[in-house]
Amino acid sequence: MPIATVQAGTLREDEAKRFAPLIAQLVRATGPVSYDYQFGTDGLLERLVAASWPRPETLFCAACTTAVMEDGDLLGIELGFAGASFYAFKENLAAMAPDLMARGEASYEELAGLMVRAGKASYLNAHIPDDVYYLHALAAFPHHRGKGLGKALLQAAIGRARAQGFRELQLDVLADNPAVSFYQAMGLSILAEVRSPELSRDHGFPSEYRMSVSL
Repeated sequence: MPIATVQAGTLREDEAKRFAPLIAQLVRATGPVSYDYQFGTDGLLERLVAASWPRPETLFCAACTTAVMEDGDLLGIELGFAGASFYAFKENLAAMAPDLMARGEASYEELAGLMVRAGKASYLNAHIPDDVYYLHALAAFPHHRGKGLGKALLQAAIGRARAQGFRELQLDVLADNPAVSFYQAMGLSILAEVRSPELSRDHGFPSEYRMSVSL
């Protein structure tokens, strides 16, 4: 049943702290084959997202996240930022590696393997222009899907991006993701399709779409 009044908003500090353990699950849900290949399935994604979440200007930061909640429970999130920020935020995330190793939260071997795999997977993503709003993740928990959460979050992101003067909203999505049809219904179109022969052949990757909507 759809929720009657779906509202997307920023998280308060106490809410961000309480929801921190849930964010990696939502991030992974946007592209399981990609995240499992890059980060593995031994908790590295969860540890890196947890470390990134409270730190502004990193790829998985609470400061970049808009959420939908009901009765104090987190239902879904949209995580996005200025396209120009993506590469800086990515470097800021990588810069956390020494601290993670010093605290015993990640090993050198884990992070070195991540760098290699993430480098290969990065070729699937088209360049992100400076003057676009880049939607990095949009996801709802499985038991809350079909309630209009994704629509509310995407509409909020489009409205925010338009108000801030961006020319487009762009995102990347794997071609076999059912969300492709949702994005098309919301007015986005496919700008580019990229395929990696190695990743497709050896790791089951479909093509990746760069999708956009003009603002």
